Amino acid sequence: MQVGCFFYSAEKIVVNYVLVAHNKTRNQSEKSEKVLQARKTKVTWSAAQWQQYESRGVQLDQYAVFENTDQTVAWYGFGAVATYTPSSPAAFTAVAAWVKQLRQQLASTVSSQDIAILGGFAFSTPGATQHNGWGALANGYFMLPRFLVKRSGGQTELIELSAAAFASADLLADFEQFLPAIVQPGVEVDLLQQVEDAASWQQAVQQVVTRLQTDAYLQKVVLARTLMVTAAQPFSVTQLLLALRQVHTQVYHLVLKVADQLFISATPERLVAVQGQHLATAAVAGTTARGVDAATDAALGAALLKDQKNRAEQQIVVTAIQQRLQNLTTELVLPARPQLLKSQQVQHLYTPITAKLQPAADLFTAVAALHPTPALGGQPAALALPLIQQLEPEYRGLFGAPFGYATLAGDGEFAVAIRSMLVQQQQAFLFAGAGIVAASKPAAEVRETTLKFQPMLQLLRGVDHAK
Repeated sequence: MQVGCFFYSAEKIVVNYVLVAHNKTRNQSEKSEKVLQARKTKVTWSAAQWQQYESRGVQLDQYAVFENTDQTVAWYGFGAVATYTPSSPAAFTAVAAWVKQLRQQLASTVSSQDIAILGGFAFSTPGATQHNGWGALANGYFMLPRFLVKRSGGQTELIELSAAAFASADLLADFEQFLPAIVQPGVEVDLLQQVEDAASWQQAVQQVVTRLQTDAYLQKVVLARTLMVTAAQPFSVTQLLLALRQVHTQVYHLVLKVADQLFISATPERLVAVQGQHLATAAVAGTTARGVDAATDAALGAALLKDQKNRAEQQIVVTAIQQRLQNLTTELVLPARPQLLKSQQVQHLYTPITAKLQPAADLFTAVAALHPTPALGGQPAALALPLIQQLEPEYRGLFGAPFGYATLAGDGEFAVAIRSMLVQQQQAFLFAGAGIVAASKPAAEVRETTLKFQPMLQLLRGVDHAK
């Protein structure tokens, strides 16, 4: 974090609005008698101060992070004044309605750009059965934070939301009081066991290849697999987040903690960003490793750009995005050839796409139109998704699904939650997927997914355990 010392701005904004009480059982929102106040102040913190706040914040029952690829836009949620648990995975309309209701209940004297929900949807396939390990996150989870830290345009703001009178006139004092006490990290413990399904998954890939070679309408199927890692003691959430930023740069950092469940993603892939009527998305597909030196890295990237199988796979994604945005946007712009998108361990084929939203479209209609892209689902989706459900033994949950933030003004950004894992105490479930086309080689796809496990394995191997 590039931050300095703390100060208050002269201005404090205090507003009242009606708190939405969320019925988690029936997944409906209704007006409450409670009045929610909000106030904010500009702040700067030293890196040590911020690390301390985050170390305390991750001990709360709800904590969320969204950091974009260059960390110029970031949101952090500490606790929650309201939550929304969808009744089904792809509940885009329901979440959009919840945000709209919050916006309508917000007094006009506060900028709705300063308040955002954080969270993610779940990946849905027809007839999918939930994996018990996902618990409260099985259908996705969104929160309106009790305290928000917003960083944008080189400025950081602390926003407090309260359903009662503020505890004091001092916003920072309220924040300090709200956070749990500091807990020192425990002793490092080696990973004890890794369990994966490589052999059976390779057989599933072969089944998909056979189907692709015999079905003229099916172009691509994305199959995911899971790696389970066990340690002797619970993983330290604090150390995982520190390692996330140290090890994985130039990617999105996505975090959602609910009780003892922690979801982490270091994804390079944007699903969609909306600011006003401006929309930005990207087609990402095709993968190769990074080189040990600049020359090797450049050679690997050049080979990826020339590889017919990977170029064809990525073009499927580009074409699908163009088709899905056709009725939602105008002025769609994209380069004729893909570029390289590089993260710490891998590089991908990448095509940035921009467009102007139609007046009736918004962030959530764009999310609904784009998810799942062929990079995570396949093409056409109507044929690929049932095949995924048939051949994948595990429920995807938040893996590969839209994760991000939405302001009450309607702007926001969602990334595709790949390079991710679900951590529960001393167990971690890592997820990786591969795009299968007719020319795919099952053994090569196993190697590719093994490579994609490395970002999260690197976090687990490089951190202490037990908060």
